[in-house]
Amino acid sequence: KQWYQRRYGGASGALYGILATLIVEVIVNWKIYKYPCLELSKLLLFLALLFLAGLLPWIDNFAHIGGFVFGFLTSLVLLPHINFSEEERIAKLVVQIVCGVLAVILFALLFIVFYLAQGYSCDGCSYINCIPFTDSFCQDSTMELRPRVGN
Repeated sequence: KQWYQRRYGGASGALYGILATLIVEVIVNWKIYKYPCLELSKLLLFLALLFLAGLLPWIDNFAHIGGFVFGFLTSLVLLPHINFSEEERIAKLVVQIVCGVLAVILFALLFIVFYLAQGYSCDGCSYINCIPFTDSFCQDSTMELRPRVGN
């Protein structure tokens, strides 16, 4: 099967969305944290390690990237924040509107692409989900379920 024909399931995309929300929370409340650089670097290191783990077979980095992007955009829209000035309040409102519109447009675009471009082939896209360390490392991710005989 091609990379786009494999089926994956699970909640990992949503978990990446939660990780994006944590990153946005640190960025938005930068002035409140005692060591914001440390907090942000811990989250980014964790994100990088999880993405590297997604390069193994059976793990869908496309879902991870999508969950992260939508989590980032929607958290900028929905998370509460503390305003220190009127300019910050206006800037936050502009960011909320822009991110909300981007999230809706991206969702509509991905929904259309999902139905219209199912046979599309991208040569390098398979490396986002799995890096072939050996010849057969990423070849086939299908499962064959057979009944056990003799037990």
